[in-house]
Amino acid sequence: MKQIFVSTATLPMAVGKAFYDYEGIFEAFDKLDVEGVELVFLPEWDHRRPPVTPTSADWGVTPKVRPSEIADLCISRGLSVPLVHVNRDVGTMLSSAGEKDLLRGQEMLSENLAAASALGSKLAVLHLWDTYGETVDIQTLFGRVHEVSSSYQARLAIENIPISDTNLTTPEAWKQLEEIMPPEYGFTLDLNWCSLYDGFDELSAHLDRVLNVHVQGAVSRTVEGTVSIVPRVGRLDILGSLAEFCGMGYDAPIVLELNRPKGVGDFEAALRMIAVSVGRAGIRG
Repeated sequence: MKQIFVSTATLPMAVGKAFYDYEGIFEAFDKLDVEGVELVFLPEWDHRRPPVTPTSADWGVTPKVRPSEIADLCISRGLSVPLVHVNRDVGTMLSSAGEKDLLRGQEMLSENLAAASALGSKLAVLHLWDTYGETVDIQTLFGRVHEVSSSYQARLAIENIPISDTNLTTPEAWKQLEEIMPPEYGFTLDLNWCSLYDGFDELSAHLDRVLNVHVQGAVSRTVEGTVSIVPRVGRLDILGSLAEFCGMGYDAPIVLELNRPKGVGDFEAALRMIAVSVGRAGIRG
C-alpha cells in the first residue's frame, strides 16, 4: 500500500531549526498532515567521533543522542516511525581496510537496527558503499552487512547512492545484489540520484525489489507561479517519474526528502504535489 512519509533529514528546518536539532523533528511533524517519518540516524549526533562523510555541521556544537535514546523519544511522543535510515557513515566505514573501522561500522549498524526494532520499524534504508571509494566490492560489503542485519527483523533497502568506482554502475551493483540478498531485502529508489546518472529507466526495471522511493529535491517556484519539485542534480522530471513508477505498479512507501526547505510551507507544498502525482499515477510526457 502506497503511504507518504517525510524524512527527518531536514525536517527540523521546517520550523527554523538546524537539520541536526532533533527536538525540531517533533515540533515540525506536528505541523504536517503526514502519516509518519523515515527516521534518519545522523552521524552528527554521535558523541564518540565526528562524521566520516561530508557534513555542513560543526560537530563540536551538534546535540548528541544515541540511537536508542532517539528511539525512546519517538516512542514517548507518539511519533510513527515505519522506516529508518541507517547512519550514512556505515557504508564508508565498512569499506575501510582498517579492522577498527570495520568493527565500528558493524557496531553502528547493529545499534541502528536495534533502535529500529524498538520502534517497530519494518524497513531500514542503507548506503552500502563509500560514495568516494575508487573500488567497490559489492559481495564483500554485503557480507559484512549481513553478518549484522541477519540478527534483526527489519528488511534492508539499499539506496542507489553515487558510485565513484569507474568499473561499476548503480544498475550493475543492484544486479549483483539481487543475486546475493535474501528475497525479503531490496532497494530504495532515490529519484535525485536517478537524475544524477539519468538512470531512472534502468533502475525502475527492478520494480519488484524496490521497497521504498525517495522523492529527493527542492521546491521550485517560478515567477509565473508554477510550483514543482526539482532534483539537486540533473534534469529528471521528479514528479512525472514518480507518477510513472506508481503507474507501473509500485505500491510501497514514498518518502519526501526535501532539500533546502525554507519553512513548513515548502513541506506542505511538496507533500501536496506528491499526493497529486501518486493519485494520477500516469506516464511521463
